[in-house]
Amino acid sequence: MTTNEMISELTQTVSKLQKDIELLKEDKNYLYNKLENAYSDRTALRAENHRLKNPPQIQEEEECLACSA
Repeated sequence: MTTNEMISELTQTVSKLQKDIELLKEDKNYLYNKLENAYSDRTALRAENHRLKNPPQIQEEEECLACSA
């Protein structure tokens, strides 16, 4: 039924599949890191955009106090 040759071939196939799985895991980790960086950049850009569109308002009371001093 099974011969040493078949067992050897199956062992090689399993070894190749294990290597492929490791490469896929590395690729997945690389892509997740890139995605995380992209989300961080997007968050920072949105915060900067909001800050530029909505500058802090100086209250008139502070200006009046500065003028009277």
